[in-house]
Amino acid sequence: MNDIKHITFTGVDSRTDLNALEEIQKEFPIAEFGVLTSYNWAENGNRYLDPAEISKLMGRNLNLSLHICGSATRDAMTGNWEKIDEFIGDHLNIFKRCQLNVSGRKNNPEFAWMPLIIGQEVIIQQHDKEHIDLFLNSLKQYPNDKFFSVLLDASGGTGLDTSIGVLSGNYKVGYAGGIGPDNVADKLSELLKQEGVGDFWIDMESKVRTDDWFDFDKVHRVLKICKEVYRDFAKEMLG
Repeated sequence: MNDIKHITFTGVDSRTDLNALEEIQKEFPIAEFGVLTSYNWAENGNRYLDPAEISKLMGRNLNLSLHICGSATRDAMTGNWEKIDEFIGDHLNIFKRCQLNVSGRKNNPEFAWMPLIIGQEVIIQQHDKEHIDLFLNSLKQYPNDKFFSVLLDASGGTGLDTSIGVLSGNYKVGYAGGIGPDNVADKLSELLKQEGVGDFWIDMESKVRTDDWFDFDKVHRVLKICKEVYRDFAKEMLG
């Protein structure tokens, strides 16, 4: 049976009210909040949280994922998680999942991406079929794939409504690309009903922002819509 595991909102920023974030988390335990990081974070716009502010996320009972971009992804891919941990103030342990945004890179090094934190899930973002094959081949070296998952995202955070199809396997698969309050009902309903999807999550970034700042109203609307869609789906499954 297809089952949604996370609804991810990427781009917690310096204006995000963390108390309000906690309230949303309490109301919707399925929500996950993504923090974008890069060694060049200051040049990449307000979606990237100042690493010095990551400490403010500690002790708040939030489901957090770290989305690693730029040259930091190469460090993660070659197993140099300690460098990334130091860069974010030794706070890697507050993130349940770490996403490596590696799609589109040429001559990637051989994956050696066992996480620094035992049990921490590693997500590999993929833009196209070629990179999905790279992910699948790399996964073969690990006897237990439950700590690895793949995000299908041809949009790369641009908000474009794109799709590269459904990926079946024994790991969780994320779906992104132009998802927001206006279309999440259709997207989620399709994934819940489509054959071969399995355990999955949805991720959104651009369409839950206003003037490129994290928008709580849009996030809350998405979660309410998803709750209604899932409730209707469950009723239908029960006959």
